Amino acid sequence: MNILLPGQYPRSERLVVATRDFDRHRSSEADLKRIQHDDVQQFRELQKDWPYISSGFFHWQDLMRPFSAIVDEIQVGTLLRFYETNTFWRRLDFGAHPKVHVQQLDAWIEEYFLAEGMYSQADPMVLTLPFLYLFRDFSQGIALELVAELLAQIVMKLLSMPNKMLCFFEPTFGWRKLTAEEKAIGRTFIMRLKEHTKQPICLWSCFFCVEHELDFIYALPFDGFGFDFYRNSLSKCMDKFPKDKLLLAGIINTESSLIEPKKNVAAFFQMLHTYLPETQVYITPNGPAELLTREVMDHKVRNMQEII
Repeated sequence: MNILLPGQYPRSERLVVATRDFDRHRSSEADLKRIQHDDVQQFRELQKDWPYISSGFFHWQDLMRPFSAIVDEIQVGTLLRFYETNTFWRRLDFGAHPKVHVQQLDAWIEEYFLAEGMYSQADPMVLTLPFLYLFRDFSQGIALELVAELLAQIVMKLLSMPNKMLCFFEPTFGWRKLTAEEKAIGRTFIMRLKEHTKQPICLWSCFFCVEHELDFIYALPFDGFGFDFYRNSLSKCMDKFPKDKLLLAGIINTESSLIEPKKNVAAFFQMLHTYLPETQVYITPNGPAELLTREVMDHKVRNMQEII
């Protein structure tokens, strides 16, 4: 059993202040880079000896805005509330004639996924992208088929690097009902990706109960599935869980600053072991880690390490 931290991790208070000072022209870029480097090094130390480590995505503002740097004529638009949280993402506007041909992809990956060279292409890393439905819902002027084409180009490049796990972040399940056409496009998209790579690609859901979508989710050819176990029953999720897949068990609660009681977590692990061997389990946050402060999340992760 291991811990996995997909998506964005909270920045330290020091980095938050440094970023604000740089944006307001009160400090130099060199000052900001030095503090970013320290933050990444501290976060990397937290994940020492893990099978897959995360860069923390400290260079990202949300999971959508960076796409405007690699696709011509995308405009970063209005703020949209990120589901039922108190955070906001920028909507991407693809205009009247959307284009999905990417450019300068190597430099983009170096900046956003490898933290400007602080990680190497050979490092064992978990990389996170928005899945089709999340991407389309936080965009304007682009059809789901074109979202699939855009993301496929990026995924092929990302997974040409060795020792990587890709997590698709998708909170849409349980939020709204997907149409048969949407489901078909999602299934075809993942089948296409898995034909071109043997590296693990996982689906990471959060926020909502997904029990009514489990048959569809398990029919998708992902290598692993992630659930928020504060909103989903372990038994209902695991009764039909494919025995050859990875489980991303969302039990690090990002909606509370309280540290998870060791007794409760140990009891959860005991029940989980009746369904899957621990070698197929990764412990993850149950939602976006950046909803909490760095200090609290670090404490929660260390607590989980002690229990494991």
